[in-house]
Amino acid sequence: MENKKPVENVLEETLKNLRTIIDVDCIVGKPIVKDKVTIIPISKVSVGFVSGGGEYNKDKHTRNLTYPFAGGSGGGCNLTPIGFLSITEKGVEFIKITPDNNVEKLIDIANSFVKSIKS
Repeated sequence: MENKKPVENVLEETLKNLRTIIDVDCIVGKPIVKDKVTIIPISKVSVGFVSGGGEYNKDKHTRNLTYPFAGGSGGGCNLTPIGFLSITEKGVEFIKITPDNNVEKLIDIANSFVKSIKS
């Protein structure tokens, strides 16, 4: 390895491994073609990780440049399907499979308000 600090090596390996797990096919799926309609699945990927380390010595008062290093990293990812792109002769449309809760709540409140005014 190059002349890097050990914690830099841990971070570099973690990021390299995350890149192999997540690729563009996770977000934009393979197109499904039937007759004149093409459907492309779209997903959202959330990634979190933590990495760190330190050098340790039994005697805190001794100045030594070769302390033993201990380090580690961990992480996870979440893949959530959010919808499909529908491509037809009429054009392109995005079809959500999970409603936007804030917009849905606002529409419900507006409908309730209109109904209460009418009554």
